[in-house]
Amino acid sequence: MSNILTAPPAIGFDTDLLKKLATHHSSLQQMWLSGYLYGVALHGQPAPSNGSANGVLEVLPSVAVQQPGVSSKQSITVLFGSQTGNSKKVANLFAASARERSLEVTVADLNDYPTRQLKDEKIVVLVISTQGEGDPPVAAEEFHKWLLGTRAPKLEGLKFAVCALGDKSYLQFCQTGKEFDARFEALGATRLVDRVDCDVDFEEAVELWIQRVLASTPELRSGGTHGNVYAISTERSSGVQGATLAASPERSSGVQGATLAASPERSSGVQGATLVASPERSSGVHSRKHPFAAPVLEKIQLNGRGSQKETWHLELSLEGSGLTYEPGDSLGIYPQNPPSLVREVLYAAMLNGNKTVIFNEKENSLRHFLLREVELSALTRDLIEKYANWTNNTKLKTLLEDNVALKQFIWGRNVADLIREFPAAMSEATLLSFLRKMPPRLYSISSSLEAHPDEVHLTVAAVRYQYDGRPHLGAASTYLADRVLAGESVPVFVERNEYFKLPDDSADMIMVGPGTGVAPFRAFVEERTERNATGKNWLFFGNPHFETDFLYQTEWLNHLKRGTLDRLDVAFSRDQNDKIYVQHRLIERSKLIFDRLENGAHFYVCGDKDRMASDVQNAVVQIVAKESGKGAEYAAEYLKGLKKQRRYLEDVY
Repeated sequence: MSNILTAPPAIGFDTDLLKKLATHHSSLQQMWLSGYLYGVALHGQPAPSNGSANGVLEVLPSVAVQQPGVSSKQSITVLFGSQTGNSKKVANLFAASARERSLEVTVADLNDYPTRQLKDEKIVVLVISTQGEGDPPVAAEEFHKWLLGTRAPKLEGLKFAVCALGDKSYLQFCQTGKEFDARFEALGATRLVDRVDCDVDFEEAVELWIQRVLASTPELRSGGTHGNVYAISTERSSGVQGATLAASPERSSGVQGATLAASPERSSGVQGATLVASPERSSGVHSRKHPFAAPVLEKIQLNGRGSQKETWHLELSLEGSGLTYEPGDSLGIYPQNPPSLVREVLYAAMLNGNKTVIFNEKENSLRHFLLREVELSALTRDLIEKYANWTNNTKLKTLLEDNVALKQFIWGRNVADLIREFPAAMSEATLLSFLRKMPPRLYSISSSLEAHPDEVHLTVAAVRYQYDGRPHLGAASTYLADRVLAGESVPVFVERNEYFKLPDDSADMIMVGPGTGVAPFRAFVEERTERNATGKNWLFFGNPHFETDFLYQTEWLNHLKRGTLDRLDVAFSRDQNDKIYVQHRLIERSKLIFDRLENGAHFYVCGDKDRMASDVQNAVVQIVAKESGKGAEYAAEYLKGLKKQRRYLEDVY
């Protein structure tokens, strides 16, 4: 298609006016004007009588179109608190939908939001995740403490809505969102719609919630002129200035105002535009909903003979998938339940696995659904509540009232254990109605795409344990370890982590990754090696035994030899009488660690959340208190400052 613009047809155009509009306005103003004129035509608005450029704008009030940057409506402030970036994604989705309606939206990270500003807001939409058992994400810790404290102001003039993101495998599901929701109400704010609590597959729930919020009040329902949504493609063959304006009917229903949908790289500065890729460019992309079948190229057992650990290195092909990733991202895996567990559940429930049933509008055998579609290897509060109510079991109902006892009960048990301990006759449909959709498992990626083109590597510890005298297996880890062979394929997608990322190439890094927590740091060092980064890389690694459990030993020693790893400190806890862990090695290197932090180093932690992560934090506080000479209170504030600057980052589980 030619990029040359032809003269307009002779149907009464004022060519001087067209030339003036084409040459005296920016491309963004021209795109806005095209939507405005479409709205005028759609409403049958008469043309201005004087034919001047100013005359075009004289009809603006009659069709309620706003000039770019000017608004008569209340602004919406969207606040997000995110650990990995999911809350940020939802916040931006809400903002895009609001801008489709020509609404003014400001999106702000709670890490940077000035708390004094909250009392002046009119409409606040809050998207917040919960970490582990009820903790706010690091980025929202200060805001959370302030809002729940005595200094929070009255918010009688504020309208609000809360979207809470969480994981039902934790007892304190969406706890931070629940606390924010209750606190806003207690301070006098008016709830626009009920809070939505989202599990790990949150997309559909989020879409419905966004529409409910935007339909909740006249201020949010109103907009500019009625018109279509337009998609801007950046393909070179598209015509005008390398961009095509293509109407998107499926997105125009109910949209007030002509809206521009641009590809992300062209999004900056567009007033009231929906920033989404055109359908032609987004089709066929693999995602959480549409995973890629990744062939397994290689599987290697990393532990030596006699180890009590079982750790696997897997290499998967991404060739032809279009998937890309960065160090710090995770790979989502959709596993299958162990066949032995499926047999146990069928036996305990006294059901026939070969019976054909319909589940989620699909028809197949009960065994198929139990193997692939639902969670069996772990219990959740939601599952126990459903089962307790259906069976009317007093003991289970009492258990639900005590979080400590419930956590102890859930630990180590699976669905077969629950049915065996509290038996009840049930149908196939009843059993399936209790069960959670199989959630994907996320594994920290342990490779650099620069070092391994078209590949992704994982470091996976196989979970096996005994409970009540019977073997229990981790669903995903043993699926990868036992039931997927080289040459077979695994359904995968890439889960972005917005924050657990490499620093500038010149910045120093301190990485603490015992066990499989070392995975992302293998990717970090590979990436920095490929980029010839000048910053120093220092790794702390730990595991039980040097002889059998030194994961990627040869690689780390080669990095040390080449200088791509500046220092390596190891803690093999069972190789001496006194157990030595990574936090002890940190204390031993106290002065050098503090010096590097003072000079801008970034500190990373990956691995066990419950014990290791808190022990490492305590060690850093001790180091700062000692080396600064200013005590524990100063050290605690120092660590808080590192987190706020995103120089102390965790990927813990």
